[in-house]
Amino acid sequence: MAKIVTSHTLQIVTFSTTLPFAEVISRLDKQIGKGTTTGGSPVSVTRALTSKEDLETQINNFVGPSGFGYFNEFNHGRWLQLYSISTQAVVYPVMQHDMHGTLNIPPRLLVLGKQDSAGTEVIYHLPSSVIALNDDPKLRAAAERWDSKLEALVESITVVES
Repeated sequence: MAKIVTSHTLQIVTFSTTLPFAEVISRLDKQIGKGTTTGGSPVSVTRALTSKEDLETQINNFVGPSGFGYFNEFNHGRWLQLYSISTQAVVYPVMQHDMHGTLNIPPRLLVLGKQDSAGTEVIYHLPSSVIALNDDPKLRAAAERWDSKLEALVESITVVES
């Protein structure tokens, strides 16, 4: 058995806002279409697919206004309470139908309530730093488009409107 370890630089992006956690979560849910789709989850509908076109049609049913779709969420705040840690923290894998990588797809957002209740942070791995792991220019270009789209999504849910 052979084992190869390859080093790569990961970039982490953090947006900080004074908006409350619940407001950021509400905005995110709307932008990714959470609760507005029918017919199960992206995982359940893809099990019986037989063509690329069928897959794209089914996945597009889960895409929200941002171009990303609700895939799943992991509410870490619930289990942290068992350890007397009072933190609001939810991880959302968000899926986009144009996938060019596998290990870090779908991208994930960590929505984290600040300890002092003075707002919220949204944290994610910069897609191009975890998807484009080789010299493929098409993959790099696609991952950089994801950088822009994910940034636009996070800006839209963290902006403080006057």
